[in-house]
Amino acid sequence: MSDALVRIVVCGAVDDGKSTVLGRLLVETNSVPLDEIDNTRRLSNGEVDFSQLTDGLESEREQGITIDVAHRHVYLPSGRRAILADSPGHEQYTRNMAVAASEADMGILLVDAAKGVRDQSVRHAAINSLMGVKHIIVAVNKMDAVGFDKGVFDGIVEELTRRFDQFGFEDLTFIPVSGLTGDNVTRPSENMAWADKVTILDTLDQKRTFSHSAGDGSLRLPVQFVSKAGIVRWYSGTIARGSVKVGDTIRVWPALTEAVVEGIYAPNESKDAAEGQAVHITLDREVDISRGDVIVGAKGEVPSSRAHLADMVWIDTKPLDPQASYILRAGPIEVPARVETVRYVRDITTGEQARGHALEVNEIGRVEIVTDRPILLDPYAESMHTGGFILVDRLTAMTVAAGMSKHPLVRESDVVKHDFAVGRAEREALNGLRSCVLWLTGLPGSGKSTVADELEKTLMTMGIRSTTLDGDTVRSTLSEDLGFSPEDRKENVRRVARVAELMMEAGLVVIVSLVSPFREDREMAKERFAEGDFFEVFVDTPLEVCMQRDPKGLYARSQADSTMQMTGVGQGYEAPLAADVTLDGEQPVNESVQTLLGLILARRI
Repeated sequence: MSDALVRIVVCGAVDDGKSTVLGRLLVETNSVPLDEIDNTRRLSNGEVDFSQLTDGLESEREQGITIDVAHRHVYLPSGRRAILADSPGHEQYTRNMAVAASEADMGILLVDAAKGVRDQSVRHAAINSLMGVKHIIVAVNKMDAVGFDKGVFDGIVEELTRRFDQFGFEDLTFIPVSGLTGDNVTRPSENMAWADKVTILDTLDQKRTFSHSAGDGSLRLPVQFVSKAGIVRWYSGTIARGSVKVGDTIRVWPALTEAVVEGIYAPNESKDAAEGQAVHITLDREVDISRGDVIVGAKGEVPSSRAHLADMVWIDTKPLDPQASYILRAGPIEVPARVETVRYVRDITTGEQARGHALEVNEIGRVEIVTDRPILLDPYAESMHTGGFILVDRLTAMTVAAGMSKHPLVRESDVVKHDFAVGRAEREALNGLRSCVLWLTGLPGSGKSTVADELEKTLMTMGIRSTTLDGDTVRSTLSEDLGFSPEDRKENVRRVARVAELMMEAGLVVIVSLVSPFREDREMAKERFAEGDFFEVFVDTPLEVCMQRDPKGLYARSQADSTMQMTGVGQGYEAPLAADVTLDGEQPVNESVQTLLGLILARRI
C-alpha cells in the first residue's frame, strides 16, 4: 500500500495527555482552521487549549475526557497527509479504541511520565497488536512534571520493552515529550538534550511502506456493485489484496468459475490495479456474479468454510449469548452466524489465558464461529481487509464484536469420506494383534516417557508395529500454537486423541505419554474409542519424588518463576479415579513394561 496517506491511532490511559499532544501537533503544523484556534482561546481566557481541538462532543468538553474517536488531518513536512484518530482512554470505552486501531497503519501510545506504566497502556498496546498495527511510537508525556529526568524515562522504556515483547511489534520508538510545553512534539527539546532531538513529527514523517496483506498476495476483490451499460457488465469494488491486470485469469468465489479480465476502469486509467484501489472490471464472458461474491486469483488457496477460528473483541455491554444468532459482516458479505465455542479468554495485560466463558464488554477471546453458509475469510495476519469482520445484533442492529480470523475450520458435514479397500482389520493382521491406545498420564517427572520408550523398544524387538506420541514432541509440532491454560491443555488432549485414533486405525499399538492433568479431558479422549481399544495408564509417582528427579529442570524453574503454569505446582493434577492400569512410578521400569506388555499380548489375533 502506498504511504502517501498514513492512518494513525492515538491512544493511552485516561489523562495521559493524548488530546493535548495531538492538539499541539495540529496547531504547529497548520492543520487546524484559525477560527477553531480562536474558539479555544475564547473558552480558555486567551490561551490555546490544545485538548479542545479534538474533544468535539459537548459531553467530552464538559468532562475533560475523550469518549468518541475524533479524526483529524495533519500535514507532514514532506507534503504527505496523516489521519490521526484520538481514541478514548477510559477502560469502558476500550471498544472505541479497538475500532480506531482496526483502520490504522501505525499508533502513537501516550504514557504519563509521572504516573508510570498503567495496565490500560498495556491493554491498548495489546489491542494494536491484535488489530495488526505493528509500528508504534511511545510518547512518554508530561516529562516537565518529572523535571525532564532521563532516569524516569529510561525506567519506563525498560518496563514497556519487557511487557511489549509478547506483542511482536516490528517498529517500537520511544520519545520523551511534554504536550504542555511542546518539547519533542514538533521541535527538539532544549530541556532534554539527551533525547537526540527526536520529535513525534519527524518520526511520523519517516518514509514507510505499510501493507495490510501478506501470504501469497493472491487477488481478493470483494464485489460491492454490479452494473450494466449496454451489453457490458461492470463489477465494482475495492481491491483488498493483491493486484489485477487486463488479461489475467480470475475465479469468482463461491462458484470458482474462471474468466479473463477484459477491461479495467480505475482513477489512474491504467490497465492494472493494486491493493487499496477502487476499480470497475469487465470479463471476457458472462459470469453469474452478485454483491458479496469475491473475485480471486486463478491460483492459490481460498479459505472458505462455514466455521472459522478467530480472535474476537467483545464491545457490547450485553454479554455474548452462545445461543444467539448474530449477523456477520465482512465487507459486502453478510450472513447469519453464532459463536459456537469460546476456547479461552485472554488477559491482555498479562498475556495469560483463562478457561473460556461468555465474553463480556472489552474482553478478548479465541472463538469458533459458525455461519449459515460457507464464507471466505483470509487469516487476518495475511489480510486485515478480508480477514476481519464484525458481529451485529439482529434485533438492535448494533455492532457487538470485532473479529480477526485465524484460519478456517473443517466440520464433518463439509467432508465426504472415501471408502478405502484396506482398513483396520487388514492392517492389524500384519501385526498379528488388535491395535490399541495406551494413554500414560501422571505428573511431570513421574516416568511416563521412560516407560513408553522402553515399552516401544521391547515391541520393536518382537516385530510388533508401534509408535509413541510424547508430550514434548507434540508441543513442538502438532500443538506449537497452544499455551498452557486449561483451555489450551484441553485442545492439546483433543488433538493427540485424534492423532492416536488415526494411528490405531493404521493397525499400530499407540503409546501416548502426556501429562493431561484434567480428568474431564482424559474422559473426553477415551470417549472417542470403542470399548477395549483405549487404556488409561496412571504412572503413580509422589510429587516429592518427581521434584527430586526433575529431569528437565521444570520444577526448579517453577520455583524461581511463580508465573509458570506448572502442573503439580502452579496448576493442579487430577489423578484418575479408576485407571485401567496403575503403575508404581518408583518400581523398576522393566516391571512396568512387563505389565503393559501383558496387556498388549493379550490382544493377539
